Amino acid sequence: METGQGSGGSLFEFPPNLGPFAFGISGPHATPFVPQKTTSALIHAAFQGGIATFDTAPSYGGGEAERRLGQALGQIDRDKVFVCTKAGVSEDKTREFSADAIIRSLDRSLERLQCEYVDALFLHGPGASELTDDLVQALCAEKKSGRIRYLGMAGRGQEIDAALALGVFDLLMAPVNAGLSTEEIQRLMAARQAGHGIFGIEVLAGASAGLRWPRSKADLWYNARALYRHKFGNPTGSAQKALFYALNGGLADVVMVSTTRPKHLKDALDVLDETARAT
Repeated sequence: METGQGSGGSLFEFPPNLGPFAFGISGPHATPFVPQKTTSALIHAAFQGGIATFDTAPSYGGGEAERRLGQALGQIDRDKVFVCTKAGVSEDKTREFSADAIIRSLDRSLERLQCEYVDALFLHGPGASELTDDLVQALCAEKKSGRIRYLGMAGRGQEIDAALALGVFDLLMAPVNAGLSTEEIQRLMAARQAGHGIFGIEVLAGASAGLRWPRSKADLWYNARALYRHKFGNPTGSAQKALFYALNGGLADVVMVSTTRPKHLKDALDVLDETARAT
């Protein structure tokens, strides 16, 4: 069975602080439903369990997710974590990909994250026409200055194709799950073979944990998502099986997980341990 990083023909050179799992600080972590102390405790538990990569974005809760991540990581050696955020969709959900807007967004993100640099900055789904020469030059200048270590693109189809055509992006963030089309699989395989690192998102698509008795406000969010998936999705398999597929299927180098529950985090870490034992 192939493992995540470096398998399936990936030529991306991984830094030592980029692990096979990333913990996403989004969704309920950017709302009043989940206290800051819960978010911080999960981030610290993830780090202690072997997850050193953390992802967020300014559009998650109007910057609240970035603030929470920055506060939690203040207690961890910065060199031991790989911090990702995004740009292009602002705190109020406005889309803007001008060079000035992206640099201002990066400025605000660094302030909230309490960092001098981000390991990866992902553009949040721009179209090909939005990837102007001015924007590319500005991103490359920020990378040269050290405020960005790796440039990334988050998207699904045409956005990824545009990133591949430009040749300036190091990382791609795209869905990785058992429901991908042949075209989507071929795109990811070609990207890995071309030297791009792949962050797999939406890895639980098709998995269903079912409804839960709402013991907290966060459970209301999870129940709404479960009902949506049941109505519009194809709920097959468990979350652990979906994670194992994404981690070992040869399409992703890094698999994104996110939860507000310590048990679910432990389940994810168990998948990571199982994969390590298998190799």
